[in-house]
Amino acid sequence: MLTTENVARKAKEEGKDWLEYFNEESLVVYDNARIWKMQADVKEYDRFQFERVGYFCVDKSSKTAAVGGVPVFNGIVALKESAAKKAN
Repeated sequence: MLTTENVARKAKEEGKDWLEYFNEESLVVYDNARIWKMQADVKEYDRFQFERVGYFCVDKSSKTAAVGGVPVFNGIVALKESAAKKAN
């Protein structure tokens, strides 16, 4: 995930490389996560919405020996709370 919405514009304005806008704290590993049986046979780049979290895409390294043979889901878009919900 990134730290700003329009990375290209922000990088150009600040004279930085766009790679500097990666959020280093965005890597989250859930060792004991559970998935539905239908998700056990995921293919590279399949997309899913995980409720109340966001949209995810299956990583190309998913189910390889490098990751222990488990599916890997990369976040595409996080769900945001509405302004009304935050006000309460």
